[in-house]
Amino acid sequence: NVDKLKELATIYHYIKEDEKAIEIYKKLVKLQPEDSELLAFLGYLYYEMDFIDDSIECLNESLDIDSEAAFVFFLLGNAYARAGMIREAVDAYDFAIFLDLDMYKAHLDFAKKYEEMGREKRALKEYIAAYEIDSRDVKIKEKIEMLKIK
Repeated sequence: NVDKLKELATIYHYIKEDEKAIEIYKKLVKLQPEDSELLAFLGYLYYEMDFIDDSIECLNESLDIDSEAAFVFFLLGNAYARAGMIREAVDAYDFAIFLDLDMYKAHLDFAKKYEEMGREKRALKEYIAAYEIDSRDVKIKEKIEMLKIK
């Protein structure tokens, strides 16, 4: 059952068992190779595990299927940036913005999700990225300071 496998993989990811989530998503992609969302989430999981080359490959395959997935362009930009491929990162972010992705909100959403999962270091990075986009929100600055103390 594909839905149950997705749910199980999500649970593994939530409890920081990304290796197990990746194995499940690899099976799901084999079952449904044309599902761009499966490929995108697998790419995201690889990104979380710092398997950047695998992440970039999956995210690009996802975009080959659905070239209007703004959030996947955002994830691809993050992966390229982590790989030091700045020009490619900028291009991916430009596509995300062109497709009306709110980069500020995307960073905040990631930060909140990481915080819920107990991944404070990742949350801090995302809050900082959001703050660099728009430094007017005092609550974000306070959140950054609080997480730095933790």
